[in-house]
Amino acid sequence: MSQKQIDYDKTVVLIAPHGEPGKRVRLAKTIRVIKNNYNRDIAYWGWKRKSDETLGANLDGIVESRALLTGGGFRSALTRFYYLAWMLRVFLAVLWHAPQRIYCLGLETALPVWTASKLRPHIKYIFDDADRLVLLWNLPKFIEKIITALEQQVSQNAVAHIVPTLARYDYRTPKLFEIANVPEQNQIEEARHIAKSKQDHRLHVYINGWLNESRGLKLIDHTAMILDRENCSDIVFNVAINTGRQTSDQLSFLEHRNVNNLGYLTHAQSLAQYLANDVVVTFYDPAIRINRYALPNKWGDAIVMGTPIVLNEGIETAAPLISAGVAFTVPFDDPGAFASLLRDFHRDDNQLIAARATIVDIKDNYKPFDEAIIPVMDAFIRNH
Repeated sequence: MSQKQIDYDKTVVLIAPHGEPGKRVRLAKTIRVIKNNYNRDIAYWGWKRKSDETLGANLDGIVESRALLTGGGFRSALTRFYYLAWMLRVFLAVLWHAPQRIYCLGLETALPVWTASKLRPHIKYIFDDADRLVLLWNLPKFIEKIITALEQQVSQNAVAHIVPTLARYDYRTPKLFEIANVPEQNQIEEARHIAKSKQDHRLHVYINGWLNESRGLKLIDHTAMILDRENCSDIVFNVAINTGRQTSDQLSFLEHRNVNNLGYLTHAQSLAQYLANDVVVTFYDPAIRINRYALPNKWGDAIVMGTPIVLNEGIETAAPLISAGVAFTVPFDDPGAFASLLRDFHRDDNQLIAARATIVDIKDNYKPFDEAIIPVMDAFIRNH
């Protein structure tokens, strides 16, 4: 995207350590809300980790795409050191351009913005903490305490500190605002418009989003292998995984006879798939600290579309779904148990019928994202 003169007093600057905001569901939803609900242009300042990333240049509403940092990849040995460079680049860019409204993703972005705001008091920011930093990394306790103290300061000085679940936090500030990962209303309506019903009597299992070892790749792969070796043709895995980080393990998983590769799907297309499948699976390695507090977009998607969920044991934030009877659990390291559960669903669908009925009863408790975020955005955009 060619650069042009931007009026940073009228434009919302969205800063995030990602190169493809359209593939980050929560970011993409936020961009659509700012553009469609508030008619504000967006300047996206990001981290271009790979050369082919577009920094949102193809997204409606983004009028400027700026790389504050390039390189580092996703999981290289140097990636963590790049985060220090990211914080410095964010601080310098904000101090220089001094935009009035900044939407920050993550503490690694909000902390340097907060620091710059001490020198530029007119700067107002939202701190969107989709993945809490101290839960992502194993840090010495004294460093974790220092970061948490800074996090609280950033939270207290923000217009709002948005979190997907308060369960991740051992403190409260007046600015903490819980917004669950639920789709926008127009995305739900579009999905229902394009959705197709189930085409046959097989058990259809939906897998979407990021898929790697920490998100159950080995569990799903081995389960598909077990069923494939049994020549079980009654259970099929419909897979739409994000491109860009595929490994040879992922590609070999897609080659199983009982795996149907749907390719890349838009959010609305992905939502539509929930109506064509019997269950959606969401697995998170509970040995990883933040995974025990997962609150994925897939849970909100499943609830609004009426699809039961299969997840693994050890996820504390899943307790309400499990107790309500809309989610079923298996051990993270037991593909035999997962295969057995799927066979049970296919033989007798009474559990799934009951789960769908319960979802109907509880889904009114889940506000669409664009509705839930209105109080925050009104304070951020209209009142400043």
